[in-house]
Amino acid sequence: MRALGEDLLEARRVWERRHAAELARERKPAFETSSGRALRTVYGPDDIAGLSYLEDLGFPGDFPYTRGESATGYRGSLWHWELYAGFGSAADANRRFRYLLEQGSTGGVSIALDLPTQIGLDSDHPLAARDVGRVGVALDSLEDVLALFDGIDLRKVGRIFTTANAIGPIACAWFLGLAEEHGVDPAELVVTIQNDPLKEYVARGTQFLPVGPAVELACDVVAHCTERGLPWFPISVSGSHMKQAGGTCAQEAAFTIANAVAYADRLRERGLEGFLPRMELHFCTDMDFFEEVAKYRVIRRVWAELLRDRYRAEDVAPRVHAATSGLPLTAQQPRNNIVRITLQVLAQVLGGVVQTRTASYDEALAIPAEDAVKQSIRINQIVAYETGIPDTVDPLGGSYFLEWLTRDMYEEVRRTLAEIEERGGAVAAVESGRLAAALAEGAYRQQRRLEEGEQLIVGVNAFVEEGDERMKTFKLDADAVERQRERVRELRARRPRGPVEDALERVRRAARDGENCVPAVLAAVRARATVGEIADVWRSVYGEFRAQPRRIA
Repeated sequence: MRALGEDLLEARRVWERRHAAELARERKPAFETSSGRALRTVYGPDDIAGLSYLEDLGFPGDFPYTRGESATGYRGSLWHWELYAGFGSAADANRRFRYLLEQGSTGGVSIALDLPTQIGLDSDHPLAARDVGRVGVALDSLEDVLALFDGIDLRKVGRIFTTANAIGPIACAWFLGLAEEHGVDPAELVVTIQNDPLKEYVARGTQFLPVGPAVELACDVVAHCTERGLPWFPISVSGSHMKQAGGTCAQEAAFTIANAVAYADRLRERGLEGFLPRMELHFCTDMDFFEEVAKYRVIRRVWAELLRDRYRAEDVAPRVHAATSGLPLTAQQPRNNIVRITLQVLAQVLGGVVQTRTASYDEALAIPAEDAVKQSIRINQIVAYETGIPDTVDPLGGSYFLEWLTRDMYEEVRRTLAEIEERGGAVAAVESGRLAAALAEGAYRQQRRLEEGEQLIVGVNAFVEEGDERMKTFKLDADAVERQRERVRELRARRPRGPVEDALERVRRAARDGENCVPAVLAAVRARATVGEIADVWRSVYGEFRAQPRRIA
């Protein structure tokens, strides 16, 4: 009796001969995914021969979590949809957060910080002059954080997210101080901090300390929160910026997981246990729909296997957070971005992520306007309540194409991780410039495909319309920047100087002596030290990062 595989192969050959003329007239000579993965016309059981359901997929909520981190998926609870926001002063951003909560955002408060804050500069620093409040909210001290949450019930909101990366300990201290000032037990909140400096050196550029000390400070945050037993996610290791800097889905997954391994290894070296369930992985969803769905399935499997095999952590469900990408959003015909965002949200949901951050259709033009952010909330609500998509866990599971794509990407991610490990791990790869070079090559390839017409983008190099669509965009209050500068100057003038100096000296000693810095930073934050003052102490102890030109072999 012939094997089933042989019958399928023969049947495929018969089908190809029968339809040879039609197959020769396909609209392109070859088809591939955005990452260059060659695609067949159709997929069948022969393409996933050898796939083991239990070992490679498993049931939702069971190892290796390919089909989802929980048994019930969105039947148990819907994903949390958050809207990332921040601009101008804390008072300006506060109004936007209250509006988002009123419109039904379920992801709590998701805070975008301006560039000076992220690199440890106060708003009145000369180098900050052009960037205060431009791409996020300016937060100089705990006073600003309190103003940011004015009138917001912390217990009701429950969830707070922020970037921080190079200033992770300061952000951690801010939210601990915020809870104290509100009389709320920090354990009643779920705070997620994108406390991931490694990706800054590769893809984003808000680093200001050398790599080694930056990693240690990030680990201090994880250690402090773990030792206090807080249900926070004190490190959200992010591939989002690497994807938007030119990475493929597999590179984004592999580079992010490699960075997560670097932090986890260092924390284990420091003797810390129990932190792995509170490590979040954060990614970006682009437009190659099926690759994106497959990516989230692959990430859960690879991370679950590493947790088990490398760290002996059994039954730890991976937590995956996803953001829709701003990269595909166009300034031309911006209302088309509503469709793009909807498809990205759909890919995230079909990929089974636990929390989504949704962009707005006017982001290519300006800070999103209220109507645009409301539209993004409505996209999530429509998918959640009108489509039936959340009613089945992993509804695309079993698709021949998706399962082939998932397995193929899984193998690529595993190969890439092995290569990084062989070269000394993620920190070495970051310091050598290898990861940044790989992303730069990808960005160049993407631009070439666009310019040569291989990649079509509606409104940009296809179906172009004359003239610009007139659209009302958000305008930042011109006086907000000066008000913020005056606010930080006034704070320095009225606070008692002695407690601030003592607290900053404690930060200096902790940095110099290799102690966990968070208790000292929390004391400084309580004394109303500014982000720039604390960061300057670190600069004085650790020095500053200086990029070195390197030739990548």
